[in-house]
Amino acid sequence: MSELFIAARAIVDGEERRETGFLVENGRFAKIGDAKTLLLEAAHRGTPTRRFPEDRLLVPGFINGHSHAYQVLLRGWADDWSFDKWRSDALYRVVPQLTPEDIYWVFVFAFSEMLAAGITTVVEFFYLNGAGNAHAEAAIRAARETGIRLIFARTWMDAAYAPDAYRETIAEARSRSEALLARHPDINFCVAPHSLHAASPAMIEAAAAFAEEYDCMLHVHVAEAAYEGEATLREHGTTPIRFLDRLGALNERCVAVHAIYIDDEEKKLLAERGARVIHNPMTNQYLGDGICDISSLRALGVPLGLGTDADVKPSAIDEMRAASLLQKVAKTDGAAFGARAAFDMATASGARALRIDAGRLEEGAFADFVVLDARTIDPWAPAVNALVYRGEDAWVQGAFVGGRRVGGREPTPAASAARERLRGIAERLVP
Repeated sequence: MSELFIAARAIVDGEERRETGFLVENGRFAKIGDAKTLLLEAAHRGTPTRRFPEDRLLVPGFINGHSHAYQVLLRGWADDWSFDKWRSDALYRVVPQLTPEDIYWVFVFAFSEMLAAGITTVVEFFYLNGAGNAHAEAAIRAARETGIRLIFARTWMDAAYAPDAYRETIAEARSRSEALLARHPDINFCVAPHSLHAASPAMIEAAAAFAEEYDCMLHVHVAEAAYEGEATLREHGTTPIRFLDRLGALNERCVAVHAIYIDDEEKKLLAERGARVIHNPMTNQYLGDGICDISSLRALGVPLGLGTDADVKPSAIDEMRAASLLQKVAKTDGAAFGARAAFDMATASGARALRIDAGRLEEGAFADFVVLDARTIDPWAPAVNALVYRGEDAWVQGAFVGGRRVGGREPTPAASAARERLRGIAERLVP
């Protein structure tokens, strides 16, 4: 299946281009070039053509490198709590009660929100595995039906304090992960030992071995809060990043989520081992976690991405803005982390961090892109700067995955149905 998209304005390699053609074949960009040339070729071959006019801007689809979609049920009523209270009285009380059917509707709702905000790829860091794969199957079904590109990071968790709905043995985690891989060979599967405090050292070692055996990425929460570093130092005599390295989990497969409380040597170690970091600036502010030093990590060449994490508001535009502005404040330097760097984290760099062919308008990459309303972009302003510092989710007019339109401003029937279902779920579960 082929289709030619003509964009009067597009962001390619961080720069705005005019009158560009994008030929999509089998879900990937097959050819990108001058619009007139590609139009002539399309006319000769009878290729369907779609044009986006001057008041629209084509950009790469946004990459959400870390999400817990079921946490949309916690927003509003569990705001402004300490992290410990939020985790014990909301996350560990409400989410374990969700049925597979609940998960399906919650994820249809959350994924639809993401698509409406221009997020075309999401890493779902999924906890509800204690009773088997039924909940995971529901999440995967929701992704297939909404059309979002899913990277499924299946959590492994064996901490005694974790709810039964999250906890499993190493053998159970491994066998259930293998079953999901066998049943869904087309999904991008990752293993995700929860953290140094919720997964035992033996479980993290087993997860690292699994990632190597099955050639998949390993996602892990690490150095999110100060208490984690203190506990790791007390129990294991070293800091979180160094301990991951000792366990054999810090390598080119490792996606370190948060990495806030790390020293300069650990930053260098992340770079030396080829690890990647996902920054979640909006959630880090919401929970009072701290600020990741992405300026230094970027200078060291660590691939960086952005995540919406708690999904209080799943907006890549908000995450880009927060990533830039927090660095300016932390470094007291207006030039510390610019709009281009933040945009890169939400697109090309984010895709590199996850090892996927997305996040860029480039031949051979997945044809995942977003169409923005460009009418409010000042004619004298670089489009990337306008998007990062003044952009709104309402600018998103369409989200395309593999060249197929799957989201936009108007809610889909499934998204509307999901909102009504969530009303009933919340009435049943929310205190």
